Amino acid sequence: PDGGSATSVAAISPADIAGFHAARYRPGSSTAIIVGDIGVDDALRVVRTHFEEWGTQPAVQVRANDRPARRTRAVHLVEKSDAPQSELRIGHVGLPRTHPDYFPAMVMNLLLGGLFSSRINLNLREAHGYTYSAFSSFDWRRQAGPFVVSSAVRSDVTAAAAGEIMTEIDRMRAEQVSAEELSLATSYLEGVFPIRYETTAAIARALAGMVIYGLPEDYFDTYRDRVRAVTASDVQRAAGDFLHPAELQLVAVGDPAVVREPLVEMHFGPVTLYDADGARREG
Repeated sequence: PDGGSATSVAAISPADIAGFHAARYRPGSSTAIIVGDIGVDDALRVVRTHFEEWGTQPAVQVRANDRPARRTRAVHLVEKSDAPQSELRIGHVGLPRTHPDYFPAMVMNLLLGGLFSSRINLNLREAHGYTYSAFSSFDWRRQAGPFVVSSAVRSDVTAAAAGEIMTEIDRMRAEQVSAEELSLATSYLEGVFPIRYETTAAIARALAGMVIYGLPEDYFDTYRDRVRAVTASDVQRAAGDFLHPAELQLVAVGDPAVVREPLVEMHFGPVTLYDADGARREG
């Protein structure tokens, strides 16, 4: 879990916490964002009153290793005996938020699995009845975050659902999307844009994102223009550049008695079995 395990959390000492705070919570890398019924002069006065004597020491810069743990396909089966459904996650390392092809990649993902009317959801939900919903997403971070397709499917169709997801990924890479599909995605992004920033809290979050990711000051002024500029060729190029079928990792949480043999037979990659705590059992 992102929040740690019982063992790892219990091992954290007061000294660990104090050291983390001293290294990371520093004035030189802090930004104050104030949104509301307040003028610039008053806002500056508030900030200076509370933070002017804090100093200018920058925080320690930390860069994680965001390279893939492996570059060949594999199946990771987590045992959940007697489960009527399997949780499926299929993905690989994605892109950093500041990648120059952020907009083509974002639009491509919307068409693949980011919208309710996306290809993956229509395939698994409408065409096959495997699930109530299936989606894909890039987790946008300062460094490369994961690209993941996720769904909960009936146990008996776990391997079949994974196969259909692979089909849609391959199709997105091989064929240009139609003008109608592309318009659906770009119109959606344009339409929800003003709704996303109706509250002061939403505006503050948006400004914080600009600081965190180092986005240009005109980012929101040019957002809709850049969405409209994405073409069908851009989408196919993004799919070819940023979807890597040969590197996909398949995680299935389900009943091995039902799902293991079909996963082996689909020849996705070597199958490793884990218990519910993540300890390797076989493979």
